[in-house]
Parts: sequence; C-alpha cells; structure tokens
Amino acid sequence: MNDIAVATDSVACLPEALATQHAIRVIPVRVTVGDSVYEDSVDDLPPDVVRRLQSEPLIDTTPWPPEHYYRIYLELARTAGCILHVAAFSRFTSTSELARVGAAMAQAKLQGLRVELLDSASTGMGQGFVALAAAREVARGGDFQAVVEVAERVRASARSVFALESLGYLARTGRVGRLYGWASSMLKVTPVVGLYAGAEHPIALVRSPAQAARRLLAFVEQHAPQGARLHVAIMDSGRPGEAAELARVLRNRPHVVECHTVSFTPVMQLVAGPGVLGVAFYPEQ
Repeated sequence: MNDIAVATDSVACLPEALATQHAIRVIPVRVTVGDSVYEDSVDDLPPDVVRRLQSEPLIDTTPWPPEHYYRIYLELARTAGCILHVAAFSRFTSTSELARVGAAMAQAKLQGLRVELLDSASTGMGQGFVALAAAREVARGGDFQAVVEVAERVRASARSVFALESLGYLARTGRVGRLYGWASSMLKVTPVVGLYAGAEHPIALVRSPAQAARRLLAFVEQHAPQGARLHVAIMDSGRPGEAAELARVLRNRPHVVECHTVSFTPVMQLVAGPGVLGVAFYPEQ
C-alpha cells in the first residue's frame, strides 16, 4: 500500500466539485441539539431546520467517537497506505484528539498503515486550503513526507477572517468567551474576527455590513506579502450578494491566482449563525 489519501472535515467548506476533483474525503461533522444528533448535510439539516435550531440556547458540537474515524480510516486504507487527515481547529473542537485515537486503532489493525492527524489551526476554507494543497501535492507525485510538509506550510501561512452578525451564536458552544466579552463592549456592532495560527483574534468592531466588507478586504491587503500569488476563498452564511461582490473585487487583483466562493455548511450556519461573511487566503511559498 503506497497510495496517499487526504481527508478533512466538512467544516472546511470545500465545494463538492473541488473535493471530488482532488479526491479529498470529506468527513461530515455532527452537532447535537437536545436529544437529536444531526450530520452536516442538507438531508439532515435543510434550511428550515437550520433556521429553527439557530434559536436554540444550547448546542453541542462534540465530535464523533474514535470508532467513527477508525471505520473511515479502514475504508480509506483499502486503496491507501498513508492517510493525512486535516482536522478542524482544535481550539473549537476535540476532533483531532478523538480522531487520533481512531487512527491508533486503525494502525493497530493494519500493520504498515500510516495515519497523520494535522490540526488545521483554522476553520472554513482556511482549513480547506490546507487539505487542497496536500491533495495537489499527492497529484504531483510527492511522497507522504512531502505531502505533510506542504500542508504544514500552508497551515502556517493561511489566514481566515470573518464578519459575524453576532458572536452570540458561537457563544452557545462555550468556546468564545474572550471574544464575546470584547464584542459585547459596544452595542449594534459587527465583530470582525480572525481564526488562524491556532487562535481567535479580535480584529475590529464595525457599524455596518459595508464597513465589514471593507475591513475584510483591508485585512487581506495588509497580511498578504507584496507581490505574492494568492489563493483566496470567500465564504458566507446568508450573504451571497456581498460574497459575490467581494469575490469580484479580489479576482481583479493581479496576484490572485485562485478565488472560490463557498457557502457555509449547515452545521457552520447553525453554529455561527446567519449573516456571516468571511475570507480565507494563503500566499504561495
């Protein structure tokens, strides 16, 4: 078994066509509300259900147990001897920890199997770009070490920034206390928050959606190395018009070589709430 498989979680927001094109296995996350468990899919969470559950005071984002990942790794091992799982942001979820137990189980079952867990240190397409870069290195014929190293480089340089209608939705997970206190210091503001390098970063508090979009664009311009070729994705939850306009502006930048527009998955919409606009990007090394 010498082939390499790349997997990531659904919260990476990789468009289905892109994941299929690059043979990336997307693992749907789950969310529990009350006594009900939902998988991150439109079948489990159609728009009307997402809207209803967004008003629930408590949600549980505990990941699948290790046995779930164990079964997925065994399935991937039918054709791959090495598996790279680009996992969700460990500050917000214990996916890496639980999946690592599943990986140990799979490696004990199949002698010679290698499973590497890589904390993406971000979410959305900040995570998706890490998996995508790894899969592209696989397609170029890189060995497993080269694939992991490419993923690590993109993880180190990728940035994600989001303008949220409110941090109150995320606060239900119990993981954004510092940010929630910061954003609550002013009334009727849109918090702009960075999620990268393994931490959350308060960026700005703005008064309008137009100001938020300008702040996102300014963040890209401030943090992208001058002249670097940029890979960019625009993400949204219920703000497709603003996402399309932001994508149009960025596509006209001379050094942007890739620009995707993606919608949040149902679980991302449920956790982050409506009215989210975000940008993820990384420069080529």
